[in-house]
Amino acid sequence: MALSIMSPGWGTLVNTFFGALQGSISVLLTLLAGYIMARRGYLDHKTVRNVSKLCTSLFLPCLLIEEMGPQLTASKLRDVWIIPLWGLLSTILAHGIGWVGKRLMNLPYWTIAASGRPNSNALPLLLLQSLEHTGVLDTLAQPGESVSETLDRAKSLILLNAIVQQCFTFQFTPSIMRLDDSRRKDQDPESQNTLRPGPGRLTSVVQDQERVGLLDDHEHDSDDSDRTRAEGEYRHALDEIADQPDIHWPHRLRPLEKPLKKAWSYMSPPLIGAIIALIIGITPPLHKEILNEDGALYTSVTQAIVNLGELFVVLQTFSVGAELAIVPSAHPGVLAMSWVLFVRFIIMPAIALLFVFATAGRGIYVDDRLVWFLLILIPAGPSAMLLVNVAELVNISQGAIAGYLTIAVRPMWSQPRGKVLLTLVPPQYMISPFMAVVCSAGLEVVSAAAKRVSGV
Repeated sequence: MALSIMSPGWGTLVNTFFGALQGSISVLLTLLAGYIMARRGYLDHKTVRNVSKLCTSLFLPCLLIEEMGPQLTASKLRDVWIIPLWGLLSTILAHGIGWVGKRLMNLPYWTIAASGRPNSNALPLLLLQSLEHTGVLDTLAQPGESVSETLDRAKSLILLNAIVQQCFTFQFTPSIMRLDDSRRKDQDPESQNTLRPGPGRLTSVVQDQERVGLLDDHEHDSDDSDRTRAEGEYRHALDEIADQPDIHWPHRLRPLEKPLKKAWSYMSPPLIGAIIALIIGITPPLHKEILNEDGALYTSVTQAIVNLGELFVVLQTFSVGAELAIVPSAHPGVLAMSWVLFVRFIIMPAIALLFVFATAGRGIYVDDRLVWFLLILIPAGPSAMLLVNVAELVNISQGAIAGYLTIAVRPMWSQPRGKVLLTLVPPQYMISPFMAVVCSAGLEVVSAAAKRVSGV
């Protein structure tokens, strides 16, 4: 009854808000299911890590081929170039904002990565799937386009941006997060000038100077670089010796050895999947045989790729929730968490809304409501769960990052008063339903921009 007396604009806004809210809650419940199952002991850390690697190495590349292949024709790429470009620029801008906050408030370095890297694949894809059933996608469809076709087009654009984010993350984020470990060692006096038994090291021996005057009390500790080098030299000393032939590149191809090895070092399974999707999409014979329903390979090869690709979204989100339950978390600090949440849920959505409002419908890029809406959605929302994996990759403490990403209601002991205080830390995925507000505001901006262009 209340909605019936509202103006049409307010009614659309309210319906959009509740539709996006339902989608955000569905994402949260999927995460919660993985969290509970891991807490109850059904999943251990090794299993969750293997499932996560399986999602990234197999299911995501299949999803990229399935969703991006049909959209990656030469003509369509000319229309959607703004998606990967804006994804890269907004990520660089968010990292810059995170760096400013770190400098002004003396925050840890992980806040730069958490401010700059949004969740670019599983969360937006699951949110879009939920919006399919709420009527929100109807307002973004092109004339004559069904909701399912709009959803498929949205998935391909989201995944196109995800490839850019993936490459940026693994090239730059590890070096940023390593700085926290360096700062911790510099500030911890116990980590310096200590005797650590290891390869090539001797423990200290107390000697009587009167009887052994020509000998030092003990050997001086070598510096950290010597210890690291020694560990690297002897770590695999007792490993089995593999009987491998000494393979050399042909003499004529030897100049290409270093460039090709360098290029291969930047490769990842998702990037390889995107390259395969691009080759299939822009090659008419392959496009016809693999992606068309009447193609020779569609019912066999393509359907297998589709079956594997459809496992990614839900399984990745489920495994993320399980990993949050398993990784030991620590209090990230109220100031650090508040700043990152402010960047991710306030600053970046505001920048995206202003960018689309100022540029959409002015002939700079394609006039497409869906593209405009995704330009708002791409930089917004919670930080990527991948940050925990990056912290594990560079072998630094994951506690503060996991504490920021997960649900944290933990007792803290107050020494002066001797009382147990319960501190509620607002986890980012608990406030992810705030994306409903971003979606509602985004649709309003898209509608305003569409008035500049006829037929959109």
